[in-house]
Amino acid sequence: MKSGWTGSAESEFLDVISAAQDAYPTVCLPSEVFLAYLGDRLPSEVPLPLAIRQTHTADLYLACACARRDVRALAAFDDRCLRPLDRVLLGMGIADDVIAEVKQEIRNRVLIGDGKPPKIVEFEGRGDLRSWVRVMAVRWALQRQSRARREQPADDDRLLHDIVGSSNPELDHAKGLYRREFKRAFEEALRELPARELVLLRQHHVDGSTIDELAALYRVHRATAARMLVRARTFVLEATRARMMAQLRVQPHELDSILRMIRSNLDVSLGIALRRRKRGPP
Repeated sequence: MKSGWTGSAESEFLDVISAAQDAYPTVCLPSEVFLAYLGDRLPSEVPLPLAIRQTHTADLYLACACARRDVRALAAFDDRCLRPLDRVLLGMGIADDVIAEVKQEIRNRVLIGDGKPPKIVEFEGRGDLRSWVRVMAVRWALQRQSRARREQPADDDRLLHDIVGSSNPELDHAKGLYRREFKRAFEEALRELPARELVLLRQHHVDGSTIDELAALYRVHRATAARMLVRARTFVLEATRARMMAQLRVQPHELDSILRMIRSNLDVSLGIALRRRKRGPP
């Protein structure tokens, strides 16, 4: 760490603190904490005053507060670094649901760490924080697009098989009757989900995130995270039911029999269907 914050260097540091507080007025970070954080990241081969001037110190101030999980700093990070990604990624032709997923992955890996030190501690202020995040987001979005082009979509028959099963004669008959209608209704229901709910379901059913992990990721109580999942799952079921009722002339009890089996296998079916949605259409 740099030492000797005295004289003119001390005066410069006070200016740095003042500028950082002006840039992020809602963030409150003890000066001594930021001093240590900044000192560890300044290049040792450059004279101290010059090193300070060459560093994006205000963004380091925000990064330090984010590393400490300061709620106001996390909100400022969202506003400064994540909100502008919508325009950038949409301009590249990235789908809305992929953008939402990339932004959530940034929150997870950059701010939380997912079992590892959060990547925000790797930011050293050589460039501005918004550009650092943008480069990361573009790279991840392009990687997802590349994987989607290489991978084959999940087989539709496998999706229906896992939802309806094949050991029950009555359900075998229903599968034969409703194969095409059910697949269409279920996929359309997934597409109607708001991007955030689709990402949430994908994180739980595809990535295996627990309720506690989702609660930490979305900064809500675990009961709230559980309710969010229930609402999204219920939406998929009800939207599927409404579409099938509109498409088919069936008795309500006949459709309800199918949907009871769908509900009992929803974890499996959602996992497969969400992987398919993640990869994109064929």
